[in-house]
Amino acid sequence: MWHVGFVDGEPDDDLLRRMSAPENEVPVALPANRVLARTDDVAAALVGLHVYTTGVSFDLALRVRAAAAPSLRVGLNDLLWDSGRRGRLGFLFGLELADGRRVGNVPERAGTDGVLFHQGGGGGGDTAVDQSWWLSPVPPAGPLRVVVRCDELGLAETVTELDGTAIRRAADEVLTLWPWEPPRDERPAEPPPPLDLPPDSWFAARG
Repeated sequence: MWHVGFVDGEPDDDLLRRMSAPENEVPVALPANRVLARTDDVAAALVGLHVYTTGVSFDLALRVRAAAAPSLRVGLNDLLWDSGRRGRLGFLFGLELADGRRVGNVPERAGTDGVLFHQGGGGGGDTAVDQSWWLSPVPPAGPLRVVVRCDELGLAETVTELDGTAIRRAADEVLTLWPWEPPRDERPAEPPPPLDLPPDSWFAARG
């Protein structure tokens, strides 16, 4: 049985510490906002990057021109929050670290080789949605590749490179307020079902 933050049914403090942005730290904000992909009517961007000792948090911002919103077959909230569930492709979002490790918002890329990558809170309406994300650990020095694709919105598969070296340096400047403490009443989670991905996509490739 697969449980996040648990090993053989028992809490793993090291993994639990990396499950979300630590509340005992003041992060370092980096000016790393990027437009990841866009058309005449749709744009996806990465905003608000904050570096902690255990990882990086940021928001995925999705915007649609008001005149184009009524023509969408699927709402923005469904595209982001339902991606990878019930076999729906939705908005595909992934990262590739400089050492080759890959993670994404589909079951096939949910986590690998000790890397955690998952969504947090967020919300929006018909023309704007913001969704928070958490990556742990801090990526290694070198390029950090951000990959997006959304066939429903006409966004072709696009790769954007961030400076993983700058992110790693920023982790040294994080202020730790007090020692970390494990959360109370942590409960294990179940994985989503597998997704039928386009065979030519970065998200379907292994390794």
